[in-house]
Amino acid sequence: MSDVILQAQGLTQIYGAGTPFEKTAVNNVSFELYENEFIGVIGHTGSGKSTLIQMLNGLMKPTSGTVLFRGKDVWEKKFDRRSLRANVGLVFQYPEYQLFEETVEKDIAFGPRNMGLSEDQISARVQEGMYFTGLSEQLRDKSPFELSGGQKCRVAIAGILAMRPQVLILDEPTAGLDPKGCNEILSNIRTYQKEENATVILVSHSMEDIAAYAGRVMVLEQGSLKMFGDTPSVYARGEELLAMGLNVPQITRVFLSLSKRYESLPSVLSPEQAVRCLDEITGGAK
Repeated sequence: MSDVILQAQGLTQIYGAGTPFEKTAVNNVSFELYENEFIGVIGHTGSGKSTLIQMLNGLMKPTSGTVLFRGKDVWEKKFDRRSLRANVGLVFQYPEYQLFEETVEKDIAFGPRNMGLSEDQISARVQEGMYFTGLSEQLRDKSPFELSGGQKCRVAIAGILAMRPQVLILDEPTAGLDPKGCNEILSNIRTYQKEENATVILVSHSMEDIAAYAGRVMVLEQGSLKMFGDTPSVYARGEELLAMGLNVPQITRVFLSLSKRYESLPSVLSPEQAVRCLDEITGGAK
């Protein structure tokens, strides 16, 4: 078993406490995340996903509860939260909020430069960030504000990857992208995870993307952690997910219906898996 890298212990976040507008965004959430995991986080709008991930990298202090990074409380007085944000990188849903430099190169270099790296190291990190996100050299001297939405997303991710975070958190990184761009970005993130042995936390409304990439899945509802387990086990509870207003992949729905008649059918997450499953059942008969 890999080492625990991030822990949440009784995390609670209450907005407007003691006022008529009081709202509990995250309610007593606890879990452990391990090195080199790919975690999916799903839940309806307003379920607490964005609040949770901002607590995980120290951007937001919880009302109560504890966040531990490699066993250390990130809100202890002596803990270096600046270092935490380099090690637990967060890419926001709207990348334009993270872009502010004159050129793509300067934007990607910002984090490594703040880490105190040499110019040669910074240059190498910029190259790495561009490689992992599929950014072409022609964009290096362009203003990030002149780029398309998909390119801005890549630059924002590249700027975080250039710091080589041990944990990479992505909040809806493919929102608004076409399927090809979405697959490219997630595939590149998977490559980064494998090459750097990083932990990735992907927040997404796309149940298909979560099914394709995540090894374990968290399901949030109204601030509470309703499910957390390996992806097939969570998706096997498709009827509960549907009751929460979450859309499980269509092929999963089909097999959920079939499982009512054929009890031995497993939870299926993709068309490819469905074909293999049917081949096993039929013995490959045409």
